[in-house]
Amino acid sequence: MAKEKNCAICGKSFTPKNRKQQCCSSECANKKAHESMKKYYLCQHCGKPFWKPNAFRMKYCSTECQRAAYALSHPKKEKPMPTVYKRICHWCGKEFETTLRNQIYCNSTCSYQGNLKKKREQWTEAYVPRTYTCKECGTEFTTECGNMHSVFCCNSCSEKYERRHEHNTAKHKEYMKKQKKQRETQLAQSFIEAVDYSDIFQRDNGICQICGMPVHPTKGIDNNWDGTIDHIVPLSIGGEHSVDNCQLAHRICNSLKSQETNKFTIDWKKKATENNYWRKKLESYKTLMEA
Repeated sequence: MAKEKNCAICGKSFTPKNRKQQCCSSECANKKAHESMKKYYLCQHCGKPFWKPNAFRMKYCSTECQRAAYALSHPKKEKPMPTVYKRICHWCGKEFETTLRNQIYCNSTCSYQGNLKKKREQWTEAYVPRTYTCKECGTEFTTECGNMHSVFCCNSCSEKYERRHEHNTAKHKEYMKKQKKQRETQLAQSFIEAVDYSDIFQRDNGICQICGMPVHPTKGIDNNWDGTIDHIVPLSIGGEHSVDNCQLAHRICNSLKSQETNKFTIDWKKKATENNYWRKKLESYKTLMEA
């Protein structure tokens, strides 16, 4: 009687039909025959034999061996210490350290402002100036880079033009009627004594008490530079209508003063340098006084 054997594939015990039988069934026999046909390859890193469907294309048995072999063939190089440069910021002037060879600004804010300045300089060089005539004062002006004016020479002329057109509207006329009534009410409430323009003119020697320039002796010769009686302490804030509270002033100076007190002054030479509108006003005064 034949002795029992253990299957070479599944390990089960079976009684062989002949001496050469090593598997318990035909399925195990087919598996064993298939295993014997496999060709094993040696891992080039660990040296162990391995088999995979595409093993003939592979050098390593696993990704771990592949990574270990790559690490041995490509050792890590120590990074050299970067060179530290000491610079002066081209915008704020502060000293700073950097590892970048071409860095000239200490931070992003200085970099933005510095590059913006360079761009403006480039725009200025490429800008072609244009000449326009102001729609309000008639002055010819040449535009500069960044100047958006093309109709008016300055903001004052633009505001004057819009204000004049606004004064022709029915809404403004109604507003002026209310203001006139309010002024008459204030004058009646604060009336102390009658004030004569000629007396104020002689007392102040014909000098505007706001700007310090002479007032033309003929009243009503020019709407802007006409002589007026100005209340030192305005009636709207409780001033009296009396000789002591009145002073001589140009109409334009009186208008600019508004509700200010007697400390308010105007330097027309300085104001004329602000824009063309005030320069024209001063020139019209000089022409008026020369005539």
